[in-house]
Amino acid sequence: MKPRTPWVAIMLVGLMTELALSKDSHEKLKDIEKQLEGVKLACIKRKCGTLNLDAKEWARKTDDELGVFLKNAATSDWNYDTNITDENARKIEEVAADVERWIIPVMKTAECYLNHPKESCDATTFRMLRLFRQMTVVPPAKNAETRQRITRLINEMRKIYATSNVTRDETVYKLSDLSDILAKSRDNDELLWAWGAWHNTTGRQVKKPYEELVSKMNEAAKDNGYTDIGLYWKYADYDRSDIESEMEKLYKQTLPLYEQLHAYVRRKLADRYKNVDRTGFIPAHLLGNMWAQDWEMIDDILLPYPISSSNYNVTQALISQGFTPERMFRLAEQFFVSLGLEPMTPDFWNKSMFVRPTDNRPVECHASAYDFASPTDFRIKMCTEVTSEDLETIHHEMGHVEYFMQYRHQQFVFRTGANAAFHEAIGDTISLSVRTDTHLAAIGLIPPSLPRLTPKQLHEQKMNSLMRTALLKIAFLPFGYAMDKWRFKVFRGEITPADYTSSWWNMREYYGGITAPIPRSSDDFDLGAKYHIPANVPYSRYFFSFVGQFQFHAALCKEAGHKGPLYTCDIYRSTKAGNKLRSALSLGSSRPSEEVLQAFTGQRSFKADSMLEYFKPLDEWLKNENKGHKVGWKREGHRP
Repeated sequence: MKPRTPWVAIMLVGLMTELALSKDSHEKLKDIEKQLEGVKLACIKRKCGTLNLDAKEWARKTDDELGVFLKNAATSDWNYDTNITDENARKIEEVAADVERWIIPVMKTAECYLNHPKESCDATTFRMLRLFRQMTVVPPAKNAETRQRITRLINEMRKIYATSNVTRDETVYKLSDLSDILAKSRDNDELLWAWGAWHNTTGRQVKKPYEELVSKMNEAAKDNGYTDIGLYWKYADYDRSDIESEMEKLYKQTLPLYEQLHAYVRRKLADRYKNVDRTGFIPAHLLGNMWAQDWEMIDDILLPYPISSSNYNVTQALISQGFTPERMFRLAEQFFVSLGLEPMTPDFWNKSMFVRPTDNRPVECHASAYDFASPTDFRIKMCTEVTSEDLETIHHEMGHVEYFMQYRHQQFVFRTGANAAFHEAIGDTISLSVRTDTHLAAIGLIPPSLPRLTPKQLHEQKMNSLMRTALLKIAFLPFGYAMDKWRFKVFRGEITPADYTSSWWNMREYYGGITAPIPRSSDDFDLGAKYHIPANVPYSRYFFSFVGQFQFHAALCKEAGHKGPLYTCDIYRSTKAGNKLRSALSLGSSRPSEEVLQAFTGQRSFKADSMLEYFKPLDEWLKNENKGHKVGWKREGHRP
């Protein structure tokens, strides 16, 4: 899985914690304190109800203001991400100061309205008020210096992450270079160097500011009536507090399949590397990804059958057919149009960044989609390479843009996913169709004559295809589960700074059978070398999205009239599936996520049944392959 940042449609949610304050911030903070006093005085006078439209009118006015801030925030963020300069950083600071002066009284005022009984507001106004109350990743602390410090700490960590590099033999290696080594090298020593270089350089620098950030965020959460910042995140992202138990259910439901995959991968790696224990943990540096969160990049080692037996290579097909990055984007657009959805806008084609700029200016290459709170201005930023992996990423990011376009008629506060997981799940749902041989043949990237293969060749091709997908989707689950499980424990004080790294690897070993490849100490902070920690982006959304995308896929395939195994379904050219997708996307967050999920899939919560159905043939194959071999790993003494 390529790492992906949150979509800019909800950028304001993180703005308070992602942007620095301007030079005159102290004066503006004084203004904020005065406004808060005004809010307290006015609070007792404000009611909801048919005879008093004050709340409804306030929500409408505030939503109009929100649209202006969303546009300004998206613009400053885009300008900085596509041209990292001090001047663009300064403009971000100016926007941040304006947003802070506006957003804190808004959140407090919304809370005042919500102190009245739910029945006294119409449903739309009540939902707007609830969303206004939780518009930031960190709620505003009472102390102005605490608010300012939180912002600066996150900026400091983000800068460390974005600018870290390693020099060896007078060659400078950025994260992309080190990740390339992990994906392509098969030399144990080279892999070990690349893994250690990034984690030692980046994680250690992030540790101290992160310790302080946790303390300051908890202070802010308590100021707003929450026991810790983790509880606030749960309500802000899902409007409920039982997220950890829901994650645990899904983890346990999918664990048997993961254990079969892990056992197979461990054995394959042990055949190649002498430092792999055939009954124990897999060293993280051997799995093709800096964080060992997906294993797809070592499919040359792990595919059940030789690639030649399947008779195609999508990356080679793209190159031989002369595809350029823009042509890959055009191909992705064709998918959405075939469903009866909208094509990308002229602004999209004129303003997006599809490749790394040729003028060598510094840019943030993290693939992202941006919503400028406009009827037509939507963009993608990506340093595209002509590969099958990037073709899928393009479809994923364009799925975000299609989501933006479908809910653009909603109030600004509703212009985001039904909950935090929906946007990522929608993007990946599209990718599940794109990965199928049916789709690849339909768009000319593999030979259309696959049905004429022998039964043996068809079986081998099927297993290779399912294995590739499992290395991306199933391998991720324990990692995605552990990320915020670790943070929730840190936020509750159950994990202290001295144990940050040991507790993380204890979780990786217990839940996923993955271990650190070199000794770690309390000075290390390996989780700080993962973008979402220094950027303070909640991660449970990705775990839920990896499960939910298979639910979404199953629902769309049913609507499309698909017959046959779920893994063969391609919704390409199905307007019925497109209509069902549109009906879900167009709601944005205007309705509770349980209602949206029920209408879309017939279920009110994320379930792993469709994921397990999708991989059933591979699960059966793995069980047969693993007969006589150790499945699982020792968990005694590792319980987190």
